[in-house]
Amino acid sequence: MAQHVGNPRAPQIWRVSPLGRFGVLALVPLAGLLSWLVLGSVLASALAIVGALLSWWRFAWSPAVILTDTEVIVRNPNLSHRVALQDVAMVDAGYGGMTVTTSTNQRVVAWAVQKSNLAKWTGRHTRADEVAASIIQATRRYAETS
Repeated sequence: MAQHVGNPRAPQIWRVSPLGRFGVLALVPLAGLLSWLVLGSVLASALAIVGALLSWWRFAWSPAVILTDTEVIVRNPNLSHRVALQDVAMVDAGYGGMTVTTSTNQRVVAWAVQKSNLAKWTGRHTRADEVAASIIQATRRYAETS
């Protein structure tokens, strides 16, 4: 869900879905159990759980797509990209993330918004499609006002 309640000029922000955030959290105890089974050490198991929690935090809470009046900001766990609305040529939602293609054919992939292959194959409209449509609509509005 985009956040911009009350002020239509406020940035719209899309993050990893709740299922994406908390579904993966179930894998954290599994990391601890597997390390304990393989290494037989409580310390190794505790370190694996801490590492898995830190990774979960970084990969589930950091990614976002931010749409402002002038640009799309793609924030992935390790890198952020800014694409001016005037440079956006195409936006496509896919399994690996939402791809923003620029007029110079640069591709920026946003991890925060993904469309499952099943949804793509069956033609189901998803949150990722809504985000892509919002960005395309913003590029058109920007072009009309410039």
